[in-house]
Amino acid sequence: MRHRAPVVMLVISLLMGACVTGDFAPPPAVSPSLIASAWLDRLSAQELSMGREVFVSRCLECHTLPSVRKYSRNEWPHLVARMAGRANLTTSDQRAVIGYLRAASATMKAP
Repeated sequence: MRHRAPVVMLVISLLMGACVTGDFAPPPAVSPSLIASAWLDRLSAQELSMGREVFVSRCLECHTLPSVRKYSRNEWPHLVARMAGRANLTTSDQRAVIGYLRAASATMKAP
């Protein structure tokens, strides 16, 4: 019985460690460098902020947020379009989210 406590503690700590995602990075705030990265998509700071807000609120309803650098700026449009129906995104929501993610992925450096 005495030897069970360390084993139980080890199992609990391993399970808790499995829940931690070491590569999670919160979506970056809209900054001057992110705005500059969005010039190709011709989005304003207000549209980028809306894109970030929709990304954080709607995407989190179904799954954890992926790091913005997980996909390239060219992969994000397809991924957002594929999930837009489930997330009930309007056309302007999609444009804002895609623009934000494209700019953020170009701005964020790999670890």
